[in-house]
Amino acid sequence: MNFIEIMLFDYYNLFVLILVSSILAIVLMLLSYIFVIENPDTEKLSTYECGYEPYENSRHIFNIRFFLVAILFVIFDIEMLFLIPWCVSIAKLNLLGFWSTVDFIFELGVGFFYIWYTNSLDWQ
Repeated sequence: MNFIEIMLFDYYNLFVLILVSSILAIVLMLLSYIFVIENPDTEKLSTYECGYEPYENSRHIFNIRFFLVAILFVIFDIEMLFLIPWCVSIAKLNLLGFWSTVDFIFELGVGFFYIWYTNSLDWQ
């Protein structure tokens, strides 16, 4: 086999993967549309946003705690995105990589304890 045949074989595998996943997605959507039991009522069809009742005016002020929790969730979620690859490859790191991540964890821990100390996550 030459190089072009090998490349075409790789593209063939990719094409089969896309075709099978597209067919599976279409079949699952059709089955869920066919076998659904519709039972709508006014409560189920109403809009629901951020814990507020949908029967009020939509122009009222949102509480800042919703945004604060969302931002803190994103920060600590990104921390996990950095820590998982670090844990997997910790045996291959040099001292600079190891202590840089330890410093990163320490700084995020200081931030977490500051949030805890100032009671930023309390809902009262």
